[in-house]
Amino acid sequence: MIIRGIQIMWTATRLLLDVLSAMMLNRMGFGRRMTTLPQRTTRRLENLGPTFTKLGQALSERRDILDANWAASLSNLQSKAAPFPADAAVGIIEQSLAANTATAFAGFEREPLAAGSVAQVHAAKLHDGREVVVKVLRPGVGEQIARDMRILLVLVRLFQHVIPALRRHRAAALAKELSHNLKRETDLRQEARNIRLFARAFADSETVYIPDVVDEMSDASVITQERSMGTPLDEREAIERGNTLTETFIDFYLQQFFVLGAFHADPHPGNLLIMSDGRLCVHDFGAVGRLDIGTREALLGFVAAFIYLDSEWLTDAAIDLGLLSVTADRAALTRGVDGILAELQGAAMSEWSLAKTMLDIGRLSGYRTLSLPPHLAALVRTVFTAESTLRKLNPEADLLLVLQATGNRFLANRRSAVIGNLHTPRLEWEIARFVRRAPTIGAGWLQRVPAGAAGHPIGSLAPGSGLDHAVRQVALAIAALGSYLASAALMLADRGPRVLGDIPLPAAIILAAALLLTIQILIQSHRQSEQQQ
Repeated sequence: MIIRGIQIMWTATRLLLDVLSAMMLNRMGFGRRMTTLPQRTTRRLENLGPTFTKLGQALSERRDILDANWAASLSNLQSKAAPFPADAAVGIIEQSLAANTATAFAGFEREPLAAGSVAQVHAAKLHDGREVVVKVLRPGVGEQIARDMRILLVLVRLFQHVIPALRRHRAAALAKELSHNLKRETDLRQEARNIRLFARAFADSETVYIPDVVDEMSDASVITQERSMGTPLDEREAIERGNTLTETFIDFYLQQFFVLGAFHADPHPGNLLIMSDGRLCVHDFGAVGRLDIGTREALLGFVAAFIYLDSEWLTDAAIDLGLLSVTADRAALTRGVDGILAELQGAAMSEWSLAKTMLDIGRLSGYRTLSLPPHLAALVRTVFTAESTLRKLNPEADLLLVLQATGNRFLANRRSAVIGNLHTPRLEWEIARFVRRAPTIGAGWLQRVPAGAAGHPIGSLAPGSGLDHAVRQVALAIAALGSYLASAALMLADRGPRVLGDIPLPAAIILAAALLLTIQILIQSHRQSEQQQ
């Protein structure tokens, strides 16, 4: 470990000196050294082995903290590596499965199909006739990555005391995040869980196929998966199907984002095949992101606002998503979003990018650089990669047109699940959100009331106190507002028997309840005024 630490320390020091010298020369007018710095850094990371190759690849996708030159250079890091001996692979498989490969499989190919910096893949055949692939971790790769990351964390903490930019970008937190992700990628049990999740979610899909995992022949170091055959995404046959595959690919990702709440975080062409029946086959679920219900809802709002090019809606959606601060000047933010959309509308359709729009809006916060929370960074990174894959598949793809065709369906499904099929996109969306969130908003407000000296369960809300009256009024107001909105939604839905002329009965009932609540609020306010006099 000492020798490895010295090797990493030496490389890190050289990189630091490279950065400092390039900055000095750039100020003196010699900009070439600065422009070649990303390429030199890439070569040095590659020389340090699998840990730093993976780190460089992960960093290349952090468009929120790296400029285009750095991202492009680091993305060239190759995961391919020389295969390790077949005897070592067989040994790991037999130890993991507690069985001889000659008896566990009807056939096993000792020559690997592919070899990467972390694992290699062998073809095999099960006794029931199924063709499978067996993915085997490199010997000792997990221990090496864990050791390298411990050394790297020490160096990051050391360097951030002398390089303010590292502190500004929360380098230590970023290193911990990358370490956690690498640890998960080297535990094939997690990948097997991911495969099962996606295989079940898309089991009935007519457009997407996920090869399932063979549970009894998989563990932490070995994963056995059904083998699938198809055409690589960058071959001519696939490109000729570009329009159909574009819709399939976008629909696949919208399903992940808004329905499943989990998404394949590495959708580059090497992980995708086109099967003979036209279905899109997806591989390699080592990197999977997660979205909670709140983030899913905020993201759907952002996509919908993007589709309708509504700057005010997009600003609110960006705040909900966490791209912008709720305390910022909203009018200034909306003007900034207006400018971004205006610039976007002046670009060719093939240049439109949802991911770039997210980053551009995030930078309206006023910081020179943007550092996203981990879950948003993974999301933006994935959208960037997905858009790059789409451009290779169909360079002239009209992203907005496809999103309008597929995204509107998800927006309609989401809002109709709450309030039915309405007509005005923004109104429909906000009503649906309010109806779902109103109880939580009210409960949260009550929980934030400070504790009082009287020891009342929620502080100084003793019956008869002024605060008690205020809380009751707020609660009634929230209930009344929710009822008015629900009634309006039901009127727009235009369903059910009619009363009082042409008002749907469910809407009339809820409207009556809202009016009663309003009358109660007015009566209580009048009584409170008389008591104060």
